[in-house]
Amino acid sequence: MAVDPESPELIYAQVARILRDRVQDGTYTNRLPGELDLATELGVSRPSLRRGVAILVDEGVLVVVRGKGMYVNK
Repeated sequence: MAVDPESPELIYAQVARILRDRVQDGTYTNRLPGELDLATELGVSRPSLRRGVAILVDEGVLVVVRGKGMYVNK
């Protein structure tokens, strides 16, 4: 599922919602795909992806380990 550029919802908010949904439905249970892969899959820029991920980090859904990747916070 890619973001909808026609949606009134901000791009980074869509990214956060999509990733949150994927964690909740069990698509991601540990490590998420790499930043570039996710940005390409969702059809967004890396800064938009990072901003969406930052929301989930603030919510405690994800943990980012510099140089290692993004993980589901268990």
